[in-house]
Amino acid sequence: MERSQVIGFLLLFALLVGYMFYISPSKEEVAKQKKIQDSLRLVEQHKRDSAILADQSIQDTTKNVINDTLKKDKVAANASTGTTKVPEAYTYFQKSYTNADSIISISNDVANISFSCKGAVLHSVELKNFKDYKNNPVQLLDTNDYEFSFVFRAFDRFLETKNLFFEPQIKKIGDTTFVTFIANAIDTATNEILGGVRVDYAIPKDEYMLDYKLSFVNPANIGVLPLDILTFTWANNMIQQEKDKKIETTNTTICYMDGENKVTHLKAKDQQETLNLRVKWIGLKQQFFTHTLINADDYFSAAQLETKSFNLSDSARYLRHMSVGMTIEHNSDKPIHFKIFTGPLKYNILRDYKLRLEREIPLGWGFAPIAWVNRFLVIPVFNWLEKYGLNYGLIILILTILLKIVLIPFTYQTYMSSAKMRALKPEITKINEKYPKPEDALKKQQETMQLYKKSKINPAGGCWPVLLQFPILIAMFRFFPSAIELRHQAFLWAHDLSASDSIINLGVNIPLYGDHVSLFALLMAISTLLYTYINNKLTPTDNTMPGMKLMMYGMPILFLGIFNNYSAALSYYYFLFNVISILQTYAFRLFVNEEKIRAKLIENWKKPVKRSSWQQRMEALAKQQQANARKK
Repeated sequence: MERSQVIGFLLLFALLVGYMFYISPSKEEVAKQKKIQDSLRLVEQHKRDSAILADQSIQDTTKNVINDTLKKDKVAANASTGTTKVPEAYTYFQKSYTNADSIISISNDVANISFSCKGAVLHSVELKNFKDYKNNPVQLLDTNDYEFSFVFRAFDRFLETKNLFFEPQIKKIGDTTFVTFIANAIDTATNEILGGVRVDYAIPKDEYMLDYKLSFVNPANIGVLPLDILTFTWANNMIQQEKDKKIETTNTTICYMDGENKVTHLKAKDQQETLNLRVKWIGLKQQFFTHTLINADDYFSAAQLETKSFNLSDSARYLRHMSVGMTIEHNSDKPIHFKIFTGPLKYNILRDYKLRLEREIPLGWGFAPIAWVNRFLVIPVFNWLEKYGLNYGLIILILTILLKIVLIPFTYQTYMSSAKMRALKPEITKINEKYPKPEDALKKQQETMQLYKKSKINPAGGCWPVLLQFPILIAMFRFFPSAIELRHQAFLWAHDLSASDSIINLGVNIPLYGDHVSLFALLMAISTLLYTYINNKLTPTDNTMPGMKLMMYGMPILFLGIFNNYSAALSYYYFLFNVISILQTYAFRLFVNEEKIRAKLIENWKKPVKRSSWQQRMEALAKQQQANARKK
């Protein structure tokens, strides 16, 4: 392996390590996230209030009382039926509190949506155009484990929308279906309707985005303050959609966009995080789907996020439990206006909303060059090829060829740099033989640099083209595992290009490898070894760095363990990349006349060389070293 290529490899490795450090949070950021500010203490208090106010006939556990007002709310009052106990806080809403639940079903072009009258919340969402690993429609919500509830103040008490049974109304205007839920407050003495709580949904014909509004009818009559801070609880058990539960869980987390349009993903692990900042939207995302809540007109004042994993070894259908507590600055004259996106993590769909929702897809947004490659190169070309209805395996092949064509100038420059260094190999060998002693290292370096200078060669000239290719390689590492277009798409022996192509089930889990054999990952590792071997043969080196050669051959083995559990599309792409790179190397070798290159270098030797200031300093340092040696 030529020294310039070694330097390039080390620089690539350094960039990779630097990128990993770049995306990890700093100590200051972690400390900031853990601070509990006044606004978040309000969230926590309201969450405790909510638990205390819950109907004891529904709740399985008893909550502690935190203040005198809430103590009164635990006192039960008999409803008109005399059989159902109603907390004092819900006296004026006792009809809504004691009603029976019912399910409202709506269908549009992309989803089957149902609502529960209890709490006026989504009951379930099934996506028509996507199947889970069992070939059933993808279901993103399960009302048994779903919570969407406001804590609001009325009649000097705290109430929760999840404890109210709303009366539904359905109408359709044009291509949009409107579902309205109303829970009335009634004067127990006169049976007069004083006001109430209203929830409105708008379901477009062909969108995954729903419109949600919560408002108060005659707020002054029911004691709703003109200006108040409401708390909101949102929770969901994320349902397994993919066969590989472990990989999907790793990609299941919470993400959000703050007031500065910065999108942040929580680490894919159990944690709690406090956001003492304004938040535009929060997404409960999986590998390929998301349930995202957007504050349409304003921002959430603050939020507290929590994720908790289920046991991966059990048969439960859930991946993680996600919960969000938020505060909202509310003006009773205006409705609380949300947008709710429940659908696929597909770049073009999310981008059209112009809310940066596409950044829920992990395309390397934290490192601009990688994001640019995916946004402006890979995705447009992929979408263009997709229009022709080709198999996705062929699309990846064509995409790889096109990218290699784009990279030909850089690849050619790297090869030419190596060819020039090979042409200088005899002279480099003579210099090494001339200065074999360690104490002559400075003189050897000085003479080597003088040779490069008079040959008009930059020894690092082959490194920069390699570095310029680095963003593309990492961009692909991000793109293929996140591309929903590849989900459940078969190619050759791979049944699903978005998942690992298991051809042999080992029956035992091997650390750092897995419990199966991925053929595409194996082919990728073999092709990488072959490419490394060919480069070493075509670029003979001295034995000054024996450990480097071992590392170069060890890296493909390491990659095999990593890629064995990654998407088949990613391993397939890198395999194609290696094969085309090998063919390019032999093509360059065939058409590049290295004898002419050496003749050109010899001709350059005859030309006068102007010494740079750096060379002059090196010569002065060498003379000083020689003088010191003579004195000794």
